[in-house]
Amino acid sequence: MRVPRGRWIAAGLVLALSLIVATFPMRLALGWSGAGDAGITARAVHGSVWSGELADARLGVLPLGTVHASLSPLALLTGRVELIFARADERLGALTGRLHGSHPRGVSDVQGATMLIGGLGVIPLDTLRFEGATARFNGAGKCVEAGGRLQLVIAAPIAGLDLSRGLSGPLSCVGGRVQAALASQSGMERLTLAFDGKGAYRARLAINVDRDPAMAAALAAMGFKAGTGGFVLTTTGRF
Repeated sequence: MRVPRGRWIAAGLVLALSLIVATFPMRLALGWSGAGDAGITARAVHGSVWSGELADARLGVLPLGTVHASLSPLALLTGRVELIFARADERLGALTGRLHGSHPRGVSDVQGATMLIGGLGVIPLDTLRFEGATARFNGAGKCVEAGGRLQLVIAAPIAGLDLSRGLSGPLSCVGGRVQAALASQSGMERLTLAFDGKGAYRARLAINVDRDPAMAAALAAMGFKAGTGGFVLTTTGRF
């Protein structure tokens, strides 16, 4: 049976389109996915959209290391742009998640750890650990979805306090920003971190001195002010 010419043409177009998509460079796909707007950069990008690699990738000031990335075909079928990334590094540990280029932009299902270069201003944070963390924003940079948990580790002692076990808590949308309400295991130290889709953040660290005059004096010398919940230090900046 003779196959109509139109079917051969259609089949050829589908094949050609499939080859183009399969070999489309990841470097170009990153621009298309809105990775730059989300703060994703890399020293070099290799491979195709289905199997790419980002060398020395960063999310703002957060170093991600070398990650493998691919576009989600299911998301593409519904007109969305979703980049799946994963890192398997013996030194840095595992890190996985999704970058959303379509509105709402942001990240979701992030699992793993990364360093925080420079801390949060005068608050000497060292490591961030994500547990199913999600943070997504609309075109104006306002939070529209947040969830999961975040843990921040403060490696350097603060007025003699050892906070190396970290402060942890949930992520939520509050006042148009993603807010992490974190507390230490004792509950005596609390950190509230809020940030928007453009990377501007505000951090408030409160330490309950429990009527310890020596601790109060040490915190005051570091710039803490007496306030609700103990001695408070507030800092602002941009990721």
